[in-house]
Amino acid sequence: MRTARPSILIFYGSLAFMLISFLFTLLVHNSILALSTNLIIAIPVFSGIFAYLVFYFLLKGFIQYRLSLIYRSIQIKQPQNVTFAKSIDSLMEDAEKNVTEWKENSTIEISKLKEQAAFRKEFLGNLAHELKTPVFSIQGYLLTLLDGGLEDPNVNRSFLERASKSTDRITGILEDLDQITRMETENLRLEIRSFDIIELLKESFETFELIAKEKNYQLLFEKTYTSKYVQADRNKLGQVFTNLISNAISYGKENGTLVVSILDINDHFLFEFKDNGPGIEPHHLPRLFERFYRVEKSRNRNEGGSGLGLAIAKHIIESHGQTIQVKSQVGVGTTFVITIEKSKNTGPVSSRGIPLK
Repeated sequence: MRTARPSILIFYGSLAFMLISFLFTLLVHNSILALSTNLIIAIPVFSGIFAYLVFYFLLKGFIQYRLSLIYRSIQIKQPQNVTFAKSIDSLMEDAEKNVTEWKENSTIEISKLKEQAAFRKEFLGNLAHELKTPVFSIQGYLLTLLDGGLEDPNVNRSFLERASKSTDRITGILEDLDQITRMETENLRLEIRSFDIIELLKESFETFELIAKEKNYQLLFEKTYTSKYVQADRNKLGQVFTNLISNAISYGKENGTLVVSILDINDHFLFEFKDNGPGIEPHHLPRLFERFYRVEKSRNRNEGGSGLGLAIAKHIIESHGQTIQVKSQVGVGTTFVITIEKSKNTGPVSSRGIPLK
């Protein structure tokens, strides 16, 4: 139920005061001093008006003072339009509105802080897990060598090589973490130029040729594509393709496939990286691009890279003003969809925009 306006309450109080004044005037008229009809009417009326004005301005001053204290206590900047000419009803309405907005904003801010705290906690746990495995491996190899394995030629070199691989893994994690931190805190510098993205994709396939062969994994184009020129940073997009292909092979099944298809949509190309791996459950998809986030049931934590590849890929694509999305079906496979801006040139250009052909 809505509370009555302060001015209405003061008016009711003034009417009550007027009635009491009228009764008192009649008592004086009948008991002490005979008064004229005009005075009998004028005295209560003026008393009521005087009471209304006194109560109104006294209460208004009190409310203004108390509101200023409330604004300061909840750290709300006092509205500039709070003036003496403003009505008491307007003051109360503005105060209710400001406090309601403050409450809503505070609720949203508290929710964000809780989410950030939970994310930090999970991030630190994931980081510790990622570093713990290679560190413990190095520690185990070194202890074995110190316990006598160093003198055994069948053990020492093998264990040192394994320790070196674990060190490389730690280095990779720290380098990726440093890179994504710089991406989030600084503007990513891009060397935008025109280049043939089909050629870049073929180079990316060739990079993983030996790794794919060990798993009998096939990297394919959906069909034969002629040269397609885009306007982007070649090295950064190469990093995106590397991350996507690496994930497909690492988490895919034996004899699996990754098929890349390209659609021509207005001034963009749409790229689909579709694998036939185990797939990802729907509730994991919104968090797939978070740092170190892994889908435990479908992805082995001991496989793959640093756990930062997709987060880095997302930053790179978004820094180009484009989008990267994922869709997946458990038991069928996963598809990453990327948009890249077309080039107005029909051939490669230098960093200064000079055609190379």
